[in-house]
Amino acid sequence: NASDLIDARETALNYAKGEMPDVPSRPNRSKAVSMDVADAVETLLPDLVDIFTGGDDVAVFVPRGEEDEEAAQQETDYINYVVFQENDGWRTLYTMFKDALLSKTGVVKYGWEPGAESEEKLERKSAVALQMAAKDGDIEELEQAEPQEGDEEPLFNFTVCKKARGRIRVMPVPPEDFAVSQDTIQLSEATYCAMRSRPRAQELIVQGIDADLVAKLSPYGPQDMAIANARDTVGENNLPGTGSDGDLRRVEVVEHFIRILDGKELCIHRVLTGENEGVLLETEEVDRIPFAAITPYIVTHRFYGESVADKLLEIQRINTVLTRTALDSAYFALNQRVEISEADASANTIPDMLRHEPGVPVRSKTGNAIRPIQAGSLSFDVFGALEYFKTVAEQRTGVVRAAQGLTPDTLHSTARGALAMLTQAQKRVRLIARIFAETGIKDLFLGVHAVIRKHADSKSVVRIRNKWTDIDPTAWGERADMQIQVGVGAAGKEAELANMQAQGVLMNEIIAMQGGPTGPIINVENVYNFAKKSLEKMGEKAPEKFLSDPAEAKGQAPEPKPDPAMLEMQAKADFEHQKAAAELRQKQENAANDHTLNMAKLQAQTETDQQRLDAEIAFKREVAAEELGLKREQLAAELDLKREQLAAELDLRREGIMAGHAVTMATSIGSDVHVGGEPG
Repeated sequence: NASDLIDARETALNYAKGEMPDVPSRPNRSKAVSMDVADAVETLLPDLVDIFTGGDDVAVFVPRGEEDEEAAQQETDYINYVVFQENDGWRTLYTMFKDALLSKTGVVKYGWEPGAESEEKLERKSAVALQMAAKDGDIEELEQAEPQEGDEEPLFNFTVCKKARGRIRVMPVPPEDFAVSQDTIQLSEATYCAMRSRPRAQELIVQGIDADLVAKLSPYGPQDMAIANARDTVGENNLPGTGSDGDLRRVEVVEHFIRILDGKELCIHRVLTGENEGVLLETEEVDRIPFAAITPYIVTHRFYGESVADKLLEIQRINTVLTRTALDSAYFALNQRVEISEADASANTIPDMLRHEPGVPVRSKTGNAIRPIQAGSLSFDVFGALEYFKTVAEQRTGVVRAAQGLTPDTLHSTARGALAMLTQAQKRVRLIARIFAETGIKDLFLGVHAVIRKHADSKSVVRIRNKWTDIDPTAWGERADMQIQVGVGAAGKEAELANMQAQGVLMNEIIAMQGGPTGPIINVENVYNFAKKSLEKMGEKAPEKFLSDPAEAKGQAPEPKPDPAMLEMQAKADFEHQKAAAELRQKQENAANDHTLNMAKLQAQTETDQQRLDAEIAFKREVAAEELGLKREQLAAELDLKREQLAAELDLRREGIMAGHAVTMATSIGSDVHVGGEPG
C-alpha cells in the first residue's frame, strides 16, 4: 500500500531528527526524546561507507579467460574512475546507504548524458593557431583577415564548433520519488517502475524536449509535503522560491519504464510525461531499466525490505517514555507540591513560595501555612529498564554501543567479552554490506559498463593507477560477471595487516629454504606482486613509485645478439663452466654424504648419551625416593614417641587433679559434722 509506505518513511525521518508526533509530551512535563534511530544509522554509516570506498576498486570484473585478464582489469579501473572521479561517487553511495537505512530502500539512477555543442568565434589568428583549433573542433566561416600594417603573415577569422564528449551521469533518487509495480522482486526484471522529478522548464528544453510541450506544464505546486517536511531541518520548504515564472519555473515530470510484449520479445519503453500524465513529452525504446536499489534487511520474495528504523521505532518510543518518566520524577522531587492554608497564609506567602532561590524566606502568619504533599515514588528501576531496552535494540540491529567508540561499559568489560561483542557487530554490518554489494552496487556497475559500451564512440585518455591510459569502450565485450570487493572497514584493517605480516614471514621462510627468490615455489614476480599488494593494503595509492616491475625491467634491457665467433667462445666457456659445475656438484655431493654420515654418527652418539643420562637420572630418583622414605619413617616414629610421652604426661596430670579433688571433697564433708556425731 503506497500510503502505508509513505507513512512509514515519514515516521522514520521524523524519528531520526527527534520529532515524535505520535508520542506527545504532556504540558509542563519533560519533552526529552531518545535518539535510537539516528544513533544506530550514524553508527552503521561510517563502516558501510568505508567498506565500499576505503579501497581502490569497489567492483571488479571477472575475466573470461587468461587472455582477458588485462582487459578486465582496465575496464574495472575505468568504471571505478567514472563512478568516483567523473561523478560524485562517494556522496552518491553515502546518500544511497542512508536512504536505505532510514527509508527501506536506497535508489540510484544512471544514464548517458550527451555532450553539449558550443561555438567560439576567433579573429586574426595565425595558420598555426588555425591548425590547433581544428584539432579541438570543426572550423566554419573561415576567411582571411584584412591585412594590417605590421602583419608578418596572413591571419584568419573563423568559428570553432566544439562538441563535448558525452558522459555517464550517476545520481541518487529520493525513495519517495520512486515506485515499482507490486509484483517486483528484482528491479532489473521489473515490469514497471517510475521516477518523479522536478526540473526547471529550461532544463527540459536543453534536453531536447519540444518547447511547445514544455509550455503546457504548470508550475510545480506540492500537494503532499509530508515527506518533504520530514526531511526539512531548517525550514527550507517555507522559504520563498525563485524563478517561478517562464523557463525558470519548476515543473513535475514522471519518467516511466514499462516492459511490454513486442512481437515475441519483451521490450522496455521509456515514457516521459508531465501535467499528471496528461502531456506526453518523450518516448523511446531502451535496453535496460537504469536504476539500482538496495535494502539493508531483505524480506524474501519482496522488493521492499526493512530499514534500521523499522526495527527501532518501538524501542525509541519506549526509551522516550522511560526517559521522560525519570526526568519528570526528578522534577517533582526537586519541586515538591505543597498545600497552603489560606487561614495561616499572608499576602506574601504564595509569591515567596514561587521564588525558588536559596536564602529567600517564605513569610506567613503563624508558620503553619505550608504543608508538603507527599508525591508517589516510582515502583520500578527506570534506569534498569532503559538499559534493558538498549540491549533489545542491540539484538535487533546488531549495532552495539561498544562499536560506537570507547564507553565506560567497554572499559570495565573483559578484553575477550568486548572483542566478542565487536566481532558479532562486525558480522551484522558485513552482512548488510554484502546485501548492498550483491544487489544495488552490482547492478549499478554492470549498468554503467553497458551504457558506456553502447554510447561511447571514441577513445579517451585518462589517468588510472598513476598512468595515462588509452581507453576504447568500442572494443569492449559484454560483461555479466563481476565480484564486489566488500572491504573490512576500519575495525578489521588491523587484523588484515597482521595477517599480511604473517604471510610475509611465511614467504621469507620459503625464500630462505629455496636459497633465494628464484626457486620452484616463489620467484621474483611473486615477491613483487606481494610487495605491491601489501603497499596497497597499507593505503599507498601508487606502489609503482617504490617498486619496479621485473617484467618491465626485462623488457627495457634486451640482451644484444653476439657474433658467431663470440658464440663459439661462449660455447667453449659454457663447456668449461659445465665441467667445473659438474666437478663442483660432485664435491658438493661428497661433502653432503660426509655431512650426512657425520650427522648420523652425531645423532647416534647423542642418543647414547641421552640414554646414559636418562639412566643416571632414574637411578638418582630411586636413591632420593628411598632416602625420602626412610626420613618419613623416622619422622613418623619420632612423632609416635612424642604422642606417647604427651599422653603419659596427660594421664599423670589427670590423676593428680582427681586426687586433689578427692581431698578437697573429704575436707568439705568433715567440716559439716559435729563432735557428738549429730548433724549441725
